[in-house]
Amino acid sequence: MKFVIKHQSNSRVRLELPFTCPHSVQMYLEELACTVPGIEKLHFYKDLKHVGVYFTQGKVQQVQRFLSLIQMENVIEKQKEVQWLVASSPYDIISTHLYRRMLSKVLLPTPIRMGWILMKMVKFGKAAFQSICEKKLSMSLLDFVAISTSMAMGDHKTADMIMFLLNLGDDLDDWSQKKSIEELEKNLTNNIYEIWIEKEGERFKKMSNHVEVGDVFVATEGQEIYFDGRVVNGRGYLNESSLTGESFPVSKKIGDMVYANTVVEHGELLVEVTNKQQNLRLQQIVQLIKSSEFHQSKQQKQLMEKADGLVKYNFIGMALTYLFTRSVSKALTFLLVDYSCALKLSSPATYLTAIKAASNQGIVIKGSNSLDEYAQVDTFVFDKTGTLTTGVPKIQRIIAYEGYDDEEVLRIAACLEEHIYHPIATAVVKKAEDEGIEHEEMHGKLTHVASKGIVSSIDGKRVVIGSLELLEDEKTTISNEQKAVIEEYSQKYNLLYLSYDGKLIAIFLIDTPLRGEAVVLLKELKEKGKQIVLLTGDTQKRTETICSLIPFDRVYTQVKPEEKHQVIEQLQEEGHHVLMIGDGINDSAALSLANVGIVMAGASDIARQASDILFLNEQLTGLHVLDTITDQLNHQLDSNLKNTVGINSFLMGLGLIDVVSPSVLAVLHNVTTTFIIGKSLTYI
Repeated sequence: MKFVIKHQSNSRVRLELPFTCPHSVQMYLEELACTVPGIEKLHFYKDLKHVGVYFTQGKVQQVQRFLSLIQMENVIEKQKEVQWLVASSPYDIISTHLYRRMLSKVLLPTPIRMGWILMKMVKFGKAAFQSICEKKLSMSLLDFVAISTSMAMGDHKTADMIMFLLNLGDDLDDWSQKKSIEELEKNLTNNIYEIWIEKEGERFKKMSNHVEVGDVFVATEGQEIYFDGRVVNGRGYLNESSLTGESFPVSKKIGDMVYANTVVEHGELLVEVTNKQQNLRLQQIVQLIKSSEFHQSKQQKQLMEKADGLVKYNFIGMALTYLFTRSVSKALTFLLVDYSCALKLSSPATYLTAIKAASNQGIVIKGSNSLDEYAQVDTFVFDKTGTLTTGVPKIQRIIAYEGYDDEEVLRIAACLEEHIYHPIATAVVKKAEDEGIEHEEMHGKLTHVASKGIVSSIDGKRVVIGSLELLEDEKTTISNEQKAVIEEYSQKYNLLYLSYDGKLIAIFLIDTPLRGEAVVLLKELKEKGKQIVLLTGDTQKRTETICSLIPFDRVYTQVKPEEKHQVIEQLQEEGHHVLMIGDGINDSAALSLANVGIVMAGASDIARQASDILFLNEQLTGLHVLDTITDQLNHQLDSNLKNTVGINSFLMGLGLIDVVSPSVLAVLHNVTTTFIIGKSLTYI
C-alpha cells in the first residue's frame, strides 16, 4: 500500500490513503492506533481519503509503525459492512433503502427481480426453519408464511413489500439501539486525558489511551489518578474514599501502591503504571449495559413471552378465517398484522430509553432488571457515613478551658492547622473563616507527628494540637472534669485536643454533617409508606443526632460487615423488597444481596462492583429521579400494549372487510410498529 504525505509538522502528519474510510474503517484504524505508543489520535477528513495522525514529538517513526499494521484485506472487510447501521440519522437509512428499491425496479428486468426476491426469501426461510426446529410459533415463522403465501398467490409485489418493510424495520431498530448505546457510553465513560509522563528527567504529555505498563506519570495535587501503579518518587496524601469509603487522606511514599479513581489531595507523586486499563470498572459497567439483552428484566422477559404467545392466535385466526370465508386475502390479514412484533421490538427500546435518561441525570443503571426491582421496593436501608452524611468533617462545638474563650482557642488552632492538609485541619481553618477570626503567625517551628498531630511553641511555651495519644505523649495534664467530658463525647464525636504549656485548653467536637437533602427525602419516603432502616458501624451515641431528625423504623448500630449482610437477609425473609445505599468495602456483601444496591460515585471499588445503580452526582435526590423514570417506564409499557392491541385490531378489521389490500395492510402494520418503537425511544 502506498501512503502519500501531504503535510508534516513536529507532531502531526497528514496522509492521503489508498482506500476510503467509512465509519467501520475509521474504527478499525483507531483500534490499531491505540496499540502503538506515541500515536496520540487520528483525525479523519470529510473526503474520507485523508487522515491526520497526531504523534508525540520525536516519535515520527511510530507513524510508520502504525501504517505497517494496516492490512488491506481487513480494510476491505470493514468496507463491506452495512454502513447505514452507523448512519447519522434514520433519514439516511430510509433513503438508502428506498434508493436501492427504486434502482432495482428501474434497472433490473422482471426475471432477475423475481430471482432477487427469491434470494431475499432465503434469509426469512432460514429463520422460520430454525423456529420449527425449536418447536416455536415465532414471529419469524409468521413472517415467512405471509411472504410465501403471497408468492404462492402470485402477488410478488406484496411479498417484496413485506420483506422490504421487515428489513427496513430491522435496520431502523438496530440503528436506534446502537445510537442509544453510543450516547449512553459517551455519558458513562471518561474522556481521553492528557497525562504528564516523566522519562529520563524530562516531562512530556501523553494521551491516557496510549499509556503503557512501566510508564511513569506525574500525579499532582488535586489530580485524579487514572491508573493503578507504584510510587517511585515523591510523597503525598491520597483520598482513597473510592476504595475504602473513608474520606481521610492516606499518606503515600516510595514503594506504596496507588489505585485508579483516587485523588491526590496534597503533594506530588511519580507513579509507575502497573495496569494500563483506565477506569476499568466503569468500562465494565458499559459492557454490562451493552450486553443487557442477556440480562433482561423479569417484566421484559414476561413481555417477550407474551408476545411470542400471541403468535399462535394469528395462525388460529388465519385458519378460521379461511375455513369460514375461503378467502386467502382475508386469511392473509392475520399473517400481515400481529401483536407480537411491536411488543418485542418496543420493550427493549423502552428500557434502554429509561437507562439513557437516567445516565443523562448522573445515574448509572447496570441492567433493566434494576428498574423493575426498584419499582417494588418497600424497605430502604441506609448506611450512615458517606451516604446520609457528607463525609466532610465539620466542627460542631468547642469546649474551652483554663480561662480561654472559643475565639482564642480557635485562633490558635487555625494558626497551627493551616499548615497541614488534612480534613480535620481543613475543618478547623474553615470554622475560623466562617467566624471571621484572623490568625496571624504566632508559633515557632512546626513539627508534624504522623497520624497524631502537630507540636510547636508560642511565646516560648509548648503548644500541641492533635489526638489524645499525642497529648499523653507530651505529658499534658488532664483534669478529672476534662476526662469526664472526653468520655461523654468521644463516643458521639471525633475529638481534637489543644494543649498549651502542658495544660489542655480546648476540645473540638467534630462530626460529619448530614447531607442537606437527607432529612426531607427520608421523611417523604416515610409518607409514601416505605420502611426506612439505618445500618451503621457507629456507636449508638454517634447516631443519636441523626435519629432525632429522621424517624427510622429500625436502627442497627455497631454492625460488622457480615452482620450487615445478615440484616438484609433477615428483612428479605420477612417478605420485604430491600434497597440498600452504601459506599464502603464493608457494605459490598449487603449491597450484593439487596434487591437493589445503590452507591455514590465516591464509593469503594468493590461496593461499586456489587451495586446495581450508581449515583454519579453524589446526591440522594437520585431516588426522586428513579421514582420518576420508573413511573414513566411502566406507563410507556402499558401504553405500548394498549396501542399494539388497539391499532392492530383495527387494522385486522379493515383487512377482514376488504377495505385495504394486503400490500397496504403490510405498510400500515409496519408504520404502526415503527410509531410504537418511536414513542418508546422518545417518551422521556
